[in-house]
Amino acid sequence: MSNKPTICFDISKNERFQITDNYKMIHRKLKINWNVEQSDSELKKERLSRVKIFVLAGPQDRFTEDEFEVLKHYIEVEGGSMLVLLGEGGEQEFNTNVNFFLEQYGIYINNDNVVRPHYYKNFHPKECIVGGGVVCESMWRHLIKLDIEKVDYDFSDEKYKIHYQYPYGATLNVSEPANVLLTTGPVVYPFNRPLAGYYTNGKGGKILALGSGYIWHDKYLQDKTNDAILEYMLQLLGGDITYTHLDFNDVELSDNKHFTDLAFLADMPKACLIDSICTEMPADFKQMFDMTLCSLSNRLLKEVIDTYEHLHVKYEPLRIIKPQFEIPLPTLQLATFPPIFSEPPAPPLELYDLDETFSPARSQLAHMTGQCLQALQTKEPSRRALNQRELENYIKECARITAIVTEEQDMPAREILNIVARQIMSYKPYAD
Repeated sequence: MSNKPTICFDISKNERFQITDNYKMIHRKLKINWNVEQSDSELKKERLSRVKIFVLAGPQDRFTEDEFEVLKHYIEVEGGSMLVLLGEGGEQEFNTNVNFFLEQYGIYINNDNVVRPHYYKNFHPKECIVGGGVVCESMWRHLIKLDIEKVDYDFSDEKYKIHYQYPYGATLNVSEPANVLLTTGPVVYPFNRPLAGYYTNGKGGKILALGSGYIWHDKYLQDKTNDAILEYMLQLLGGDITYTHLDFNDVELSDNKHFTDLAFLADMPKACLIDSICTEMPADFKQMFDMTLCSLSNRLLKEVIDTYEHLHVKYEPLRIIKPQFEIPLPTLQLATFPPIFSEPPAPPLELYDLDETFSPARSQLAHMTGQCLQALQTKEPSRRALNQRELENYIKECARITAIVTEEQDMPAREILNIVARQIMSYKPYAD
C-alpha cells in the first residue's frame, strides 16, 4: 500500500484540461510524490474522503445542488483541499455554475479576458506575461530564491523581477474571507485585478481558484516560473505552507470597472445634442440616436416612379452598364516562367541482342553450340577439353532456351540431364 497522498482530477463535467490530453507534463511531475487519479462519476462523500487535493480543471457542465453539498462537506468537515481552474470568458464561456459554490468563500471568476496591450515575447495579446503580479509576500520570497528567469529592471520594488505567463485567462473578484495571491500587475489590462484567490478555514480546508487553466498547459509549463508556481501551490494545498495576516497587507487592487457599449456608440453618432436640452432623458440611452440616418428603405419608391409620369419620361429599370476602360499599357503578364521538365531518356535498345531475343529456339541452340565450339578452337591443343563449370553453364543455358527450366529456377546440370533422359525414354513414336 503506497503512503503517497492522493490527488484526484474530476472528468465527470467534461473538463477542458485533462491529464491524458493537455496536462501530460503535470501528470509526469505529480506521479513522483502523489497518487494521481481521475473521477468520471458523480461526486460522493466516500470518494472524496480519501483525496488530499481535488481538482476541477475547466468544468464545462453544470453541477447539481447535491454535488455542491458534497464539495462543501469536503472543505468544511473533511478539511480537504480544492483547486478550481477556468479560462477566458469565465462561466459564460465554459457553461458551468462553479461560481455558485465559490461565492460562499469570497471568490468569483469574471466573464472577461486578460490582455497585454503591447507585444512582449508572445505574439498573441491574450498570451500575457505578467510582471509584478505576485502580491503575496511569502510566495514572492519563496520564488525569488529559486533558479528561475528574473528580469533586472531599474525599479525600486524587486517584485517586478518575477514574470510568469498567464495565457487565455480571466480576472477574479476576491473578498473576505479569501485572499489574493496573484494579480495582473500594472502592465497587463485590466490593471491590478486578482488572478488567483485563496481561502482556508480552521479545519484545514482550502480552496485555490485561478482564472486560467492554460497556465499549466503543456505548452506553458515549460516556463520555469510557471513550473515553480505549480510546485508552490501544490505545497500550499498539501498543507506545507501557512500564511499570516502580514502576507496580504501590501496588496494594491483596482476596482472592476464596466464600460458602456463603445462599439454601438461609435457606429451610431448623433450630429447634435440640442434636441436633448430641456427634455427628459430616456432610461434607454439607445433611444437618443436616430436610427433612420443609416438605414435603407423603399418607402419613397412609389413617389419616384410617379415622378417619371409627371416628367413624361418612360420608366425603365436601371441596367448595368458595362464600363469600358482604355488601357494605355499592354496587359499584365506573370513574371514567371513555366517549369521545364526534363524528358526521360530513351530506352537503351543498343544493349539488347535482337537476334537472341527474337530468334527461335533451334537457332539459339545452334548459336550457343557454335560459341562453345569456337571457344574450343581458340584454346591450346592441350587444353581443348571443356572443364566442368563450362559444361554446366552450357547445359543450363540450353535448358533455358528449350524451356525445360525457367529463368528463376537454379537447377543443377545433373538434374537437367535426368529430366531430358526421362523425356527421351518416355517418347513413343506414333504408328503409321
